Amino acid sequence: MEQLNINIDSLRSMHRFGDCLEEAIKKIESNTCDFEVKRDARDCIGRHWYGLRVKVTDKKVGTGFYLHIGLIYFPTTRKGLMVELDEQNNQNVYSTVVQNIQTRKEFEINRDEKEYFKLFMPDQTFETMLTQSKNEQIQTLKEYVQNCSEAIVEAESNEGFSFKIENLDNSRNLINAFDTALNEVNSQHSKVVVNYKDKDNFGQYAAGFRYYLSDHNEKETYYAYFGAIYSYKKNPAGIFAEIDWFSNQSNFDKVYKNLEQSDKFSYSNNEPKFIKLFMKNEDVEKFNQSSYEQQMEQLKEFLKECNDAMVLAGLKG
Repeated sequence: MEQLNINIDSLRSMHRFGDCLEEAIKKIESNTCDFEVKRDARDCIGRHWYGLRVKVTDKKVGTGFYLHIGLIYFPTTRKGLMVELDEQNNQNVYSTVVQNIQTRKEFEINRDEKEYFKLFMPDQTFETMLTQSKNEQIQTLKEYVQNCSEAIVEAESNEGFSFKIENLDNSRNLINAFDTALNEVNSQHSKVVVNYKDKDNFGQYAAGFRYYLSDHNEKETYYAYFGAIYSYKKNPAGIFAEIDWFSNQSNFDKVYKNLEQSDKFSYSNNEPKFIKLFMKNEDVEKFNQSSYEQQMEQLKEFLKECNDAMVLAGLKG
């Protein structure tokens, strides 16, 4: 182990750095994106990093990015000042940004770690910043963070669309399968009545059907949704069943509090007023390798498990 050295002035400077960085970000005026500093996030500061979290939002389309901005000093990776996009917190945009990012003189791209994409302040710029006055440092930080963030946003927003005509056929056939599953699903705990007239059946990034979900005695009735959700602006995406607070204000909380986890679905609570139960990735892979008849049985079984879980949770309440 290396000999230790206690330098209180250096530690105090890290605190000053954090304040200056926050002030710099709050002074950014960008035509491309908005900035929201989250300095109290639990992972702003750690054993080998010091900084803050920032939510960056594309002003044009609303896509969000959760960035980590600050100093990194892990012994086996590059050290310095970085703007980092991590895959775990940015799954819907990560690969697009990594592939499409355009170079700028204000940062150096680092792809050394598969799950962490970093834009470093050039070492010379960093060294020069350390000799500047406080106001000059804040201006340097402001320009650096703004350039990195705008480059990240532009890398994602410039992504176009790509599909084949047969993909559209697959979409139609999948919607027809959702319809069949809703009408053929059978359970001792729940029952389904589809509402084909609801305007929300088909939206910009969701396709499926609204339906009334209840136990057989109709002690509790919910207005649910079954289909596919596929927004490029947020995760998760996939085949899912859902109830929302807006349509179920009298009994949503009972399901929310009592819903039990299951190996039959993945529960997403990213949005507090929505209970979304997704088909697991491994089950989607199995689905794509199965015959049509097997796929229909899998869809009905998944829907039954989701419906039963929501109904039984509500009855517990």
